[in-house]
Amino acid sequence: MRDKGNFSKKIYIIILFILLFGVLLQISRSQFVLKFQQNQNLVEQRDKILADISHDNIVEKSGENYCILYNSSDEYSAKLKDNAYHSLQYMKKKSNEVDITQEMVNLSNCQVVILATDKLKDIGKAEEIEQFVFEGGHIFFMSVLDIETDYQILYRKFGISSFDSIVDAKGMHLTSNVLIGEKELFIDEDFIHNSAISVDLDVETELLAESANNIPLLWKSEYGKGAFMTFNGEMLQEKINRGFFAGALSLLEPNFIYSIFNLKVFYIDDFPSPIAKGTIPVIYEEYRRDIASFYQEIWWPNMLETSKKHDLRYTGAIIESYNDRVQPPFNNTEDKDSHYLISFGRELIKSGGELGFHGYNHQSLVLDKNVAAEFGYKEWDKKEDMSKSIEELLIYTKDAFPGYTVTSYVPPSNVLSPEGREAMKKAWSDLTVISSLYGEDETGLAYVQEFEIAEDGIIEMPRVTSGYFETEYNRWAEANTMTGVGVFSHFVHPDDVISSDRSNNMGWKENYKLYDKYMSRVHKTYPWVRALPATEASLDMATNLYTQVSWKNNENSIEGKISNYKSKTSYILRSERKIGRLHNCTVKKIDDSTYLVTANDSKFKIELGGN
Repeated sequence: MRDKGNFSKKIYIIILFILLFGVLLQISRSQFVLKFQQNQNLVEQRDKILADISHDNIVEKSGENYCILYNSSDEYSAKLKDNAYHSLQYMKKKSNEVDITQEMVNLSNCQVVILATDKLKDIGKAEEIEQFVFEGGHIFFMSVLDIETDYQILYRKFGISSFDSIVDAKGMHLTSNVLIGEKELFIDEDFIHNSAISVDLDVETELLAESANNIPLLWKSEYGKGAFMTFNGEMLQEKINRGFFAGALSLLEPNFIYSIFNLKVFYIDDFPSPIAKGTIPVIYEEYRRDIASFYQEIWWPNMLETSKKHDLRYTGAIIESYNDRVQPPFNNTEDKDSHYLISFGRELIKSGGELGFHGYNHQSLVLDKNVAAEFGYKEWDKKEDMSKSIEELLIYTKDAFPGYTVTSYVPPSNVLSPEGREAMKKAWSDLTVISSLYGEDETGLAYVQEFEIAEDGIIEMPRVTSGYFETEYNRWAEANTMTGVGVFSHFVHPDDVISSDRSNNMGWKENYKLYDKYMSRVHKTYPWVRALPATEASLDMATNLYTQVSWKNNENSIEGKISNYKSKTSYILRSERKIGRLHNCTVKKIDDSTYLVTANDSKFKIELGGN
């Protein structure tokens, strides 16, 4: 009888286990379906945002006027002007571009003068410059200045005690938090290089940055009621240094507040995609697994673990095949494997991530034979063939995830032609966002973007950094983009791990340690930034771009009024004052005298106390 009783208990336990497993499976499925429904809502949200955006609804900027003085006949000056202009647009500051070859600036119309040339005379006479700042104006010199008569008259007003000749200034040492969270950052690499005047500064002058060989590069000098901000170099012509410009500008005026996107986006290119069969030494020697087992059992669980620990939401960019076919038919692919798409894709979505497209195959959508050949690719014969390849990719993904709508695209090798863009739009009506590159491309072949909504309604949301381990260039580019627009945007490839050059000849164990350390450092430096998958981030960004804000700076408060307000918006406030009572907003300290402001209504106010 005792044996029968034990047997019955075992049966009940088994039945209970099966019921519990069924309930958990149902919950898991319902959560998965809910994420699909949220994905569908994003498409509706996109349509609404684009319907709302029209020239009739755009509100002109108001508030202080930032006058950018430049020389249109000088390429260097034009680059400085473009970077200053774009930075001010993102910050939502009112700017006025003055071409000194056509007119002289009226200083009475400017609160801040930004000199995008190397000549003081482009502002006016020495006495006019001195009077403007003394009476409360602010001047930012974006370039090392010519040592001419006006310079020799005014250099003491700029906070300089003595000067000598032009010298090489390599690298960067931040003696302040001009880049948020990066005070004392030291970089001794050739990608930062300036020709600068050898100067000694007055003791009252605030040194903000110097070169690795101790040449002052950025400093602020108060004069009368105003101040001078001097950059003693040439690197502000480069796009990647815009954040350095924005950070310096934010330290020039008291109680400076500016708009940011506040987004952290992470892409895994070529994922999910077909996995090569067999083994490779670098993986087999470490893990005794073939390539497929390594990705499933080691690499992907590690990636998910890091995403949970350090607040990441991955956006995968699907590849259907690695064939080089550029002519139809495209539906008889030998290496197509829905198993990996479904298994990896399901876990990616459940983790809060997103499935995007990289391409039917890894052939960039270009018709130009020379461009394709630069990457070892084939050029496409016509736009119709590109469209058919996208149609096949849509079918492939719909078969795996019938209720899921793919809305984001990453160009293979970050290359996309105008014809390729048109072909995608024709085949793929749900295309919402394209993510390529933000930084300048020396070859001129990459698809380089701004953070913007294109004329055809597609949202442009570029990536900035890449790789599993941190480099000094990545650190610098990241800090600039975070300070300038409040965006961390990064990408990796699964096969970086098995590529000797991209893995720095290290196995995955060492790469993973460095990757986890890298993302830990990013999270520690910017714990306040919001992690979102690509389409959610792009729609949030589009809403931000659609809004405008007017400021009212009083002696003891800052008031903001947002037009076209739809949802919470983010700002950076730089102030030496204590934060007082808050109205319709939250304020969080994120660095010394630096705050993240979140507006919860179209009108908000920050009261300021003493220093």
